[in-house]
Amino acid sequence: MPKPTHSGRLMAEINIIPLVDVSLVLLIIFMVTTAFVKESGLRMELPKARTTEAAPERAKDISIAITHAGDIYVDGKPCPERELAATLEAMARGGGVRRIIIKADRGTEYGRVIHVIDVAKVTGYSKFALATVMPEISSRHH
Repeated sequence: MPKPTHSGRLMAEINIIPLVDVSLVLLIIFMVTTAFVKESGLRMELPKARTTEAAPERAKDISIAITHAGDIYVDGKPCPERELAATLEAMARGGGVRRIIIKADRGTEYGRVIHVIDVAKVTGYSKFALATVMPEISSRHH
C-alpha cells in the first residue's frame, strides 16, 4: 500500500524483490532439470534384449551415442570421430572410475561400435555397458 509522504501525497513504488525471487527460483529449477537431460534430441532405436545385466545408468556415467548415420554424441553433445579420443581423455582427467554406456542405434555398423570401444580403452576406460531396451511383454499366450 502506498505510504503518504510529508507533503500529503501518495508515493507509488514498484517493489521488484518478489520478481527477482521468482526469477531466481525459476532459473535454479531450469539449471537442475537440464543437468539430468542427456541425448534429449537424439532419435535412436536401441536394440531389444530380453535380459539386462548392467546396473542402471548413473549421473557420473559417460554416455556415448552412435546414430544410424554414424554420428557420435558424448553426453548428448556432437563429437567428431577425430576428437573422440581427446574428449574422453579430458573427461578421464576429471577423476574417479567412470563407466561408459554405449547407446548404438539398431542399424549401426558393428565395426563402428567396436571402434568407439577401442578408442575408449586406449584412453584408459575399462568399464563398459551396451544400452538396450526390453521388448514389450505380450499379455496374449500363443
